[in-house]
Amino acid sequence: MSDQLTLFAEPPRVSVAVRAFVPVVPPPSRPGPKRIDWFRVITTVLRSGEYSIQGAADEIGVARTTLIGWKQGAEPRYSEGERLVLLWCKITGESRDKLPMCAAWDYHFKP
Repeated sequence: MSDQLTLFAEPPRVSVAVRAFVPVVPPPSRPGPKRIDWFRVITTVLRSGEYSIQGAADEIGVARTTLIGWKQGAEPRYSEGERLVLLWCKITGESRDKLPMCAAWDYHFKP
């Protein structure tokens, strides 16, 4: 009888290690070349309410999917990026020196 398991035996206790929560913090902005943060530029234009994504794409003369690609991290050609910057300036009332910028290497940081 001692070789058999009892049906209602208490399961063995297992110790579990608990790790402290460590928040993910992006690295500090690195020195070096800065570039326009196209995601924030496009998001600002769309959140203004004046343009839908199709309307903004039509305004700067590109396909809607091209604008989506820029928002996801692609880099626009100079002339197309320039038209987007002018649209951002028109909507925000800010000058070019207020464009949202980011370090070139921090652009694709994902926690």
